[in-house]
Amino acid sequence: MRGVRQGALLLLTAVASAAIAACDLALGPGVSLAGLLLIGPLVAATRLEGACTAAVSFTALFLGLAVAWHERTLGRTDQLLTLTVLAAAAAYATWASDRQAVLDSQLAGVAATAQRAILRPTSFRVSGASVCARYRSAAPRAVIGGDLYAFADTPSGLRVLIGDVRGKGLEAVRLSAAAIGHFRDCAYTRANLAEVVEETDRRLIDDLGPEDFITAVIAEISPGRLRLANCGHHPPLHLPVAGPPVLLTPAEPTTPIGLHPVPRVQEVELAPGDRLLLYTDGLAEARDPDGTMLDLAGLLPACSMPDLNDAIETVLATMCRHTHGAQDDDVALVLVELEPSLPRQYRSHAPPTAVRTRAEHPGHGHDQACRPSRSAAVSD
Repeated sequence: MRGVRQGALLLLTAVASAAIAACDLALGPGVSLAGLLLIGPLVAATRLEGACTAAVSFTALFLGLAVAWHERTLGRTDQLLTLTVLAAAAAYATWASDRQAVLDSQLAGVAATAQRAILRPTSFRVSGASVCARYRSAAPRAVIGGDLYAFADTPSGLRVLIGDVRGKGLEAVRLSAAAIGHFRDCAYTRANLAEVVEETDRRLIDDLGPEDFITAVIAEISPGRLRLANCGHHPPLHLPVAGPPVLLTPAEPTTPIGLHPVPRVQEVELAPGDRLLLYTDGLAEARDPDGTMLDLAGLLPACSMPDLNDAIETVLATMCRHTHGAQDDDVALVLVELEPSLPRQYRSHAPPTAVRTRAEHPGHGHDQACRPSRSAAVSD
């Protein structure tokens, strides 16, 4: 897509330069439009790469010289001055474009380092579960954005956060890092998921602006049991070993973090080998060129691959094929599997169904207060 935009701009500057040269010839030697040829190199320097900018600059200078030679005005002082300025502008535009390419490369390196510190791909096994996570940014030349995930291995089980910060850019990255830090702390020090959500929301007040919020799901996974607190986020997809996939939609909607959520905690039975796919709207709202959204039930074969790393990469590849390579939003994925007693097999397609839930309120959970144990941090 970026190459197409650069090609279009390169063609536009070439046509504009040719049009200026043609008008200059039509007006005759008494009028010189060579100064207008500066437009091409200066515009190219702000939008095109170094080689393309050099091509535009050379074309503009060549047209200026060609018109002056044809009209026999190369010896005029004003024409020589104009062409000298044009040559200087062409050289500066090419230098500036190359310099910008170097800066962009340095920024890409910084972004990659930030991702490794915050949201690098991860795969680990802890508390009887295997976990695999991936992040793919939609921004050109970027590797991080406003989606997030984090993990905490607590005495109550593995607690997982996945979320999506409102907005994009560096501010969204800052809020993602803050949310991850607060979640990790609260996951170890709060007895149940509702309290984790409320305390995380309270601590984020100083970080969030008046219009900021974070849609999120916090899951607690232990042998035979899954507990979920959904704060305005897409429902996770439960993939049982036996039976159709299940969208774990909450019984009542809850506001996102930052808008004082009071979630009803869902409780779902899990069997050995069951899997859970948590995702952000980059996957849920992925559309093909006709506007058709991705069918989550169609991800069942990909999610059922024996190896979790292969499964999550196949999910991303399936999304890419559906959108024909376009990506309008960041994508964060977390795939969790309870350690099975038998090897996992591929399963056939089946539509997602609903699930019943049970409520849990802050301060009334049956968990003991959590103390830090082994930590499966986001960068594991």
